[in-house]
Amino acid sequence: MINIEVVRDTDLSANIVWEEMKHFDRVLNWVPGGDKSTISIKGEGVGMIRDINLITQGYVQHELIAFDNEKRMFSYKLTDGKPVGMEDYTVVATVTPIDQGNCRIRWAGKMKSDDRVDENEVGIALKTALSNMVTGTIALIKGEEPIFVKQPLEDWQQKNS
Repeated sequence: MINIEVVRDTDLSANIVWEEMKHFDRVLNWVPGGDKSTISIKGEGVGMIRDINLITQGYVQHELIAFDNEKRMFSYKLTDGKPVGMEDYTVVATVTPIDQGNCRIRWAGKMKSDDRVDENEVGIALKTALSNMVTGTIALIKGEEPIFVKQPLEDWQQKNS
């Protein structure tokens, strides 16, 4: 099991960023290929499930395991699929104010890889994915086109199902 962390400061207020990020069903707005992917949600609040069919990776399912609106934090775990070769994955996302007009976005994850792929390579792919989510979120809020980084192992699951 390895830990991954992406932290980025932005010139957007914590409230504005959190207002977008807190919605478990909006992830396709922030990821490469999200406009060509699909999502469905089952349930509400902690315990809700999102089923995602990513154009880049295939089927992935997440369960929301924690949510705190006041602390601007949520956490979810992978319950099905093996995106970028992960078979066990939990992430915590937080938005923290720096001052009135700036905030820090933090995504921290821990994961274990499928035995067929090097765990360090999967860690790099996860870090890239989380970084792209931050990039996508900031770009969406600012009304800009995101500049995503090519993700290693992006289609691993589709090639190894």
